Amino acid sequence: MRRNTLGLLLSAFILWSGVFAVSKPQPKRRVTFRVLHNFTGGSDGCCILGGLARDFHGSLYGVAYSDNGLTGDGDLFKLVPAGRGYTFHILLYFSAAKGRECMTTPTIDKSGNLFGVCFGGGVADKGTLWEYSRLGKFTVLHNFSGPADGMSPQDSVAVDKSGHLYGTAYTWGLGQSGTFWKYSLHSGTFTLLHNFADGDDGALLPAGPKIDETGVVWGTTEFGPNCYYCGNGTVWNYDPSSGKFATVLNLDSTNILAPQSRVVVGEKGNVYGTAFDTSQGNCGVVYELLKDNSYAPIVIHEFTADGGDGCGPFGRVRFDEPGNLLGTTYDGGDFGRGAVYELKHGKDGWHETILHSFNLSDGWRPQSGLITDRKGNWFGTTAMGGKHTWGTVFEISGVP
Repeated sequence: MRRNTLGLLLSAFILWSGVFAVSKPQPKRRVTFRVLHNFTGGSDGCCILGGLARDFHGSLYGVAYSDNGLTGDGDLFKLVPAGRGYTFHILLYFSAAKGRECMTTPTIDKSGNLFGVCFGGGVADKGTLWEYSRLGKFTVLHNFSGPADGMSPQDSVAVDKSGHLYGTAYTWGLGQSGTFWKYSLHSGTFTLLHNFADGDDGALLPAGPKIDETGVVWGTTEFGPNCYYCGNGTVWNYDPSSGKFATVLNLDSTNILAPQSRVVVGEKGNVYGTAFDTSQGNCGVVYELLKDNSYAPIVIHEFTADGGDGCGPFGRVRFDEPGNLLGTTYDGGDFGRGAVYELKHGKDGWHETILHSFNLSDGWRPQSGLITDRKGNWFGTTAMGGKHTWGTVFEISGVP
């Protein structure tokens, strides 16, 4: 079970290896990498466990898990383009009332409002759902209570075209194994859509949901089905038009174990995500579920940490314009500090290119995925490392 607390982040990571037959990483391309901000662990924060959001002006938003020498509750920050660089701004500091231990990747709507969740804090100290408006107003939209509605939300929320937020709570709820919920921005109503009960639906949700082009909401569970704190996990979806929740795939019949990231849905309706795998000391995989074959799963890349390959794909993958997948690994790379990779689809399958290997001075342990401006520039965060060892925001340019 992955509980993304600061203690786990600072502890030794499990060494992974793999067994699938895959191609070796291709030679590295000449891409440009730069650090946009080195966190000091002081007033600017530390330990960036979530990813970034980007607005129409090119500003980047993220959340620091803690601040002030690990004694504070973290902050919401903004990087604003300024000449050839970025200026760093603190938008607010989190607190016991607002939320704390925030591991979220902020979500931005078309109006420029930011939304996110915190693992702890709030009225019951079970976590919060919050909004930071484009006018600079912070509001706790919902306080999680634990038994009734879940606790410890730790990833991103998704916003649909009608002004509804969809999200997950990692655990608890009426089924004691996590919840899937909706929040209406128009009415301020919080609605439980599904209580996970460790039955056919699975249990425990480290990742948030994804809405596809048809409006269907997709997600995964880390464990189950019908196996509390064991089993490979599940893939599920929810159709808002019918109100139907369905378990799409029981991963027990596959080599895919404990999905860790949000999924992404491609143009053909195939679903992609990252996970551990069932090999001894696994290094993780990127998988694809084939829509036209009842979402049958295939592993399109298995990480090995050999020859500079990555290891530990906690962050989600994302498509670029040509249809390649980009993502990060928590470990591996040339220096064992993590890597940015690209998977390019060819006639004979998917081929990996390592775009950057972190070396501690420029970052360590990227835990979330990437975002892009669709011009060949990609942005992400590292949980640790950098000039002051407390994490970075980085940019990679020149990716074809």
